Amino acid sequence: MEFTEEDEGKSVFDANSEKVGVIVEVRDGDAYVEPEPSLAEELKAKLDWGDPEPHGDAYQLKGEWIDRIDDKEIILESRM
Repeated sequence: MEFTEEDEGKSVFDANSEKVGVIVEVRDGDAYVEPEPSLAEELKAKLDWGDPEPHGDAYQLKGEWIDRIDDKEIILESRM
């Protein structure tokens, strides 16, 4: 999946409707998410979010984790 600038600002939710974060940047088709401060370490581990990108606090969102995208939000697959 390739993300576009239109995806910037969209909220990202897990399959249980818990907010994971917000897409803060799209670069070369990749989306970068600033996570919610309350995001559990367990979910960060499932998302393979070890260290943020060198230029900030955003983590890459992989397209294969996406269940669906609409105008305002992105929903992750239930296995996440």
